[in-house]
Amino acid sequence: MTENETSNSNGKLHAMYIVLIALLIGGLVYTNVRLKKSKETIVVTTKERDDVTSLKAELDKKYTESMQEIESYRAENAGLDSLLTVKEQELGAKRAKIDALLSEVSKLKAGDASKSKLLAEAQSLMKQMDEDKVRMQTSIDSLITVNKQLYQERDSITGELTTTLQRKQQVDEENKKMKDRIDKASILSTANIQCSPIRMTRKGKEDEVSKAKDAEKLRICFDVLQNKIAPSGETEISVRIISPDGSTIQMQSLGSGTFKEATTGNEIPFTYNISPDYQNDTKTVCSYWAQTFKFAAGKYSVEVYEKGFLIGQSSFMMK
Repeated sequence: MTENETSNSNGKLHAMYIVLIALLIGGLVYTNVRLKKSKETIVVTTKERDDVTSLKAELDKKYTESMQEIESYRAENAGLDSLLTVKEQELGAKRAKIDALLSEVSKLKAGDASKSKLLAEAQSLMKQMDEDKVRMQTSIDSLITVNKQLYQERDSITGELTTTLQRKQQVDEENKKMKDRIDKASILSTANIQCSPIRMTRKGKEDEVSKAKDAEKLRICFDVLQNKIAPSGETEISVRIISPDGSTIQMQSLGSGTFKEATTGNEIPFTYNISPDYQNDTKTVCSYWAQTFKFAAGKYSVEVYEKGFLIGQSSFMMK
């Protein structure tokens, strides 16, 4: 090989070495760039993951604190249960929305532009949670204050009403006692009760008899004594005739019935009623009882009542 040929061969090798070195350097540069970008991607991904984890932890903390506060309000104010239930539902809905956003962020690839938008939306919702909490505290505290005032007013009104009702009851009782005293004081009284078995003569005159078999009817007379308190006018007086066997003589067709005894409230049978016209003066009243069956022999009792009060009694015999 000539000297020129040797020189040309060395030149070619030298050129190849230069190309190889250039390629090697280019490869190293490319690899270094890719490695740098990969590291940057890892850093971004790690930061995004940390952001999601941090937001998730913050969300859990805020949600737990808000729920605890709601339960605290509920324990102290049972009347706010419906409002607090609504607040729980609103809080739960907002947490679910934030959870969905964070879950969506976790699914996106590193560097995806929409990640920042989703994270910003989640952070905005969490800020709203804080604002909602403050509004809830202000609203509920205001309601509690109003409720306390209403309870105080209610208790005051209830106390006044109770006092008024007690006073009214006391006045009603006093009025009733006074009325009872006046009613009792206005009851008529009787005297000189006379009970006579009679029969009618052929001339139409009354003839007193002593034997039961001769008696056609009973004449009962008594004096109604003066009572200035008693109202004037007709008053109903019940006459009760008790036969020798102890039973009250009654005939429904002749007006017999029952009345309530004023002091006991017991039902008392009576034989007949009369309605004398009383004008605040002593007055003699006579009435008759003519039954459709024969009178029995023995001792009879007569009781006179007005307004359920016994105002006179007497007895007589028939042989």
